[in-house]
Amino acid sequence: MPGTFLPLAHPTLVARPPSGVGWIHEIKFDGYRFQLNVQSGRATWFTRNGHDWTQKLPLHSAAAAMLEDCVLDGELCALDDAGQPAFSALRRSLSARSSGRLVYFAFDILWRGGTDLRPFALSTRKKALKEVLDVAGVGSRIRYVDHFADLPGDQLLDAACRMQLEGLVSKKTGENYQAGRTSVWAKAKCRPSQELVVGGWKSGPDGRFKGLLTGVYEREGLKYAGSLQTGFADRQMKDLTPRLKALARPGTPFAGVQPRADRGDALHFVEPQLVAQAEIAEWTDSGRVRQASFKGLRFDKVALEVRRERPR
Repeated sequence: MPGTFLPLAHPTLVARPPSGVGWIHEIKFDGYRFQLNVQSGRATWFTRNGHDWTQKLPLHSAAAAMLEDCVLDGELCALDDAGQPAFSALRRSLSARSSGRLVYFAFDILWRGGTDLRPFALSTRKKALKEVLDVAGVGSRIRYVDHFADLPGDQLLDAACRMQLEGLVSKKTGENYQAGRTSVWAKAKCRPSQELVVGGWKSGPDGRFKGLLTGVYEREGLKYAGSLQTGFADRQMKDLTPRLKALARPGTPFAGVQPRADRGDALHFVEPQLVAQAEIAEWTDSGRVRQASFKGLRFDKVALEVRRERPR
């Protein structure tokens, strides 16, 4: 059993899900990716970048203690009243007092006991994952992610979108676990979304907050990608405002074309360390996000890794 973080597999973004023999489809969950390592009844939770967040999930660690020795791959989500994943509620639930409302959706297993399952086919790994969870009876905090094997990907994606879900992740059942960006896993989204690096914010003539200035990294540096002006709840602003002020800098972090202030507005720049999750209508030809709405900050991703996602 490995005692440290193992590199994760990441799906490639596609316009429509693949179909045909050998593909299965899972619901795409809107949350934080976590790797769960359980050894001798002790659970360790790693973020997608290998940071140890075990102390934030005491109740989930207690549930995971019932598992046999294993390494699982999955997504931690906050659910709304209808049982749907709600990204905006995830951050405020990631505290010792309220994390019990979160659900870890396990969709893969990398190790079981002393056996490395990564060289085995996905179909074998999914069977082993279900056995591990069923035997342990971990309750509602850790759940097995089922899949669809006999329905066309397009039909399933349309159904997921009608249910206001995030989308689908399609996987080849005969393939081993491949770390990094892989073509044997494909994700198709119902609504375009994009991670954006926060490079500043703007205020109106009265000093009130009017939106975030955002960008994505390209070869020349952080390229301005437009502003986020909607989606900010009062509780989010209470968390966001002090973070922006603490990261203030005198000059722009953007390379090349710069954001411009409307008449009477003021621009404020910050160190590019925060990552915002945004829902967008589309990318313009000039490389700007259109009709972008703020969903929340991501603390499981590094700003320097944020690139524009382009579907294949």
